[in-house]
Amino acid sequence: MLEFSRKALVKILVVFIVFGVCLINLEAKEDTPQMWGNLKSGNYKVGFRTLFAYDLSRPAIPYSDWDGRLYPTKETKGRQMQINVWYPAEPGEKDSKFDFRHYLDLTARQTDFGAVDKERRKFFDEQFVTKTNALGGGGSFTLDKLNVLAKLKTNAYLNAKPFDKKFPLIVFPNGGSPAFQSIMCEYFASHGFIVAAVVLKGRHSLVDEVSVRGFETAIIDLNFAVGEVLEIPQVDNEKICMIGNANSSSQIVAYQTRNPNVDCIVSLEGGLLSQFEQRLLNGTPFYDVQAVNKPILAIYAPHPSIDPENIYHLKYSDRYFFHFPQMTEFHFLNYGAFEKFVPNILGKPKGDVQKGFELGALYSLKFFEANLKNNEKSLKFLKEKPTASIAEHIDKAFIKNALPSPPNITVVKDAFMKEGFEYIKRVYKKHKKQTPMPFSRDFYVAMRDWLAWKKDPKYENRFKLYEL
Repeated sequence: MLEFSRKALVKILVVFIVFGVCLINLEAKEDTPQMWGNLKSGNYKVGFRTLFAYDLSRPAIPYSDWDGRLYPTKETKGRQMQINVWYPAEPGEKDSKFDFRHYLDLTARQTDFGAVDKERRKFFDEQFVTKTNALGGGGSFTLDKLNVLAKLKTNAYLNAKPFDKKFPLIVFPNGGSPAFQSIMCEYFASHGFIVAAVVLKGRHSLVDEVSVRGFETAIIDLNFAVGEVLEIPQVDNEKICMIGNANSSSQIVAYQTRNPNVDCIVSLEGGLLSQFEQRLLNGTPFYDVQAVNKPILAIYAPHPSIDPENIYHLKYSDRYFFHFPQMTEFHFLNYGAFEKFVPNILGKPKGDVQKGFELGALYSLKFFEANLKNNEKSLKFLKEKPTASIAEHIDKAFIKNALPSPPNITVVKDAFMKEGFEYIKRVYKKHKKQTPMPFSRDFYVAMRDWLAWKKDPKYENRFKLYEL
């Protein structure tokens, strides 16, 4: 009888343990919203807040749709800069996660910061539907389908108390912010990052311009937004990375050439790998091979204009390339996850775009961890060949290692004043062993002009420069 009781007790304990594990798993599953799919949350709850800022140095601009129609704004204070921030948080008992509807309503407040009434919501919902169909929906996406998405729970708590600690900063600009990239932003924040999203606007209206002048305007917007976010006490201002989709990928590189504090770049199926955007970048004053010297993660999909070779010349940057054969450009935004709730939202997909979206988020996270947190395991993950389960979604993975960067022109000038031209010649010979052109053309022009001002009266040093 006693022995039977022991066996019965063991069985009861096993049942309780299994039941307890199931409850724990159920709780964890319920804690991650459906929208996240199989993405695994990090150790932090996620807070969300919106900064409604004005760049007082520039005038206010009107809203414009993608076809160019303008709509007047009531704002007159300055250029409207809505900055959305996700961050590690400690929500209180009364805090709760909000619906995706909140992100949709914020798209209606890019140029007019006031509350959204019924009429305004209807107009901007229609704008979202129009944009989605333009990105590939082909007219199949409707307001009814948008309402399905609007009711989904996010993984963020509105204005929750920030976790009292410093975190690296990720900047993620996009023209549909925050409704286009919110899932990845929440995901990164749960893993210990502060994420800032901003719409980079045009010179005279909301829609940005894909031109050299448009890029220069976007750079000013980025600079303002980064400056505002760095005022947040929890942001570690010495650890900054940027991620961009479409033409934003080139805009963030143009910004990085001006700001050495940017530690790494993610081109999320961006135009950075196209000849067209390389031509635009070359038209900006700071774009130079020597200036692009931070690690780049290039996630790309089949596209006639996209080719990794278009950034092979950025030889002073470690470049990680991952090709997703089943994905398209905008499936790397929220649309990849939305496919589960609204099938064929961007047309019939080539494969499992939800899984592709999740892998894009995972590889981006590992890249951020490797470069902003010095995480060796994450760096190893990026360098390893994709596993069999991943290979279906990533069929090409390779790395172009960076060459050692030559000193910048300010260092060269200082050394020239101390050691003469022999220093320049020594540096040239050292780097010549690894690359046929150790210094850029811009360097030679700038150095020539600098020498011409009372430093080379007999033209001796300029002649040596020409010989190099």
